[in-house]
Order: sequence, then C-alpha cells, then structure tokens
Amino acid sequence: MELFFTAITLVLVGAVYFLLQRARSPATQCRKQMSDWLARFDAATPVEQHEMAEALLRQSAELASQMGIEVYLDELLPAGDDPIELIRAWQAQLPIAIPAHALPNTPARTVGALLLIRDVQPESFRALLGQAVTS
Repeated sequence: MELFFTAITLVLVGAVYFLLQRARSPATQCRKQMSDWLARFDAATPVEQHEMAEALLRQSAELASQMGIEVYLDELLPAGDDPIELIRAWQAQLPIAIPAHALPNTPARTVGALLLIRDVQPESFRALLGQAVTS
C-alpha cells in the first residue's frame, strides 16, 4: 500500500511539473498579449531572450503561412544573425507599424506574423492591417 501511495505521489508531482513547464515555455508565451510578451522578454536573461525570440519567429512564420504568406526565416535571418536583433527592431517599429488600439488584446505571435508579412510582402501587410483596423 505504501508503494502505491508513493507511486501516485510521484505521478502527481511529475504531472504538476510538466504542466508548469508547459505553461512557462516560450511557445506558450507567444500566445500572451504583445505587451506582456515584451515585458517578459525585456526582463529575461540573454539566453532566455534568444529562446523567446526564436519561438516567436517560428510561431509567427507558422501563423503567416496559415494566412497564405510564406515566410522563410533563413532568408530573413541569414546564418549567424541573432533573432534578438530582429525583435528589438520590431519593438522600435511597433508604435509606427500597428495602431495602438489594435495591440492590447493581440497575441504576440499575431503581431509577429503581421510584422513578418510586412517585411516580405508590404502590400499584403497593408491589406491585412486595413481589414483588422476596420473590423
């Protein structure tokens, strides 16, 4: 009986650990609002920033693909380029690129997808942003 309770306890501890790790993963963070994501990004260590930037770029490229626009990250970020630099550039351009009223409830990966689309197909970006602003 003691072995049974020990096994159950280990399974519960493992499940809680797994759920906490999943909730804190960079991919999960990309579903948070852009302002929350940027605050966490700014507070993170350089290694965490790198992981977060890569996750955001991957998720954003996937979402852009679902929107019908293929984005090739290896062309956008040549070998050796740091994804953190692209995120910093986005951060500086964000107030100009996307209207402030559209940001509060927008997930980081959606904003990232729009900014990737802006980089590869500016006319599609304007069309998407026009639809998002008017709706």
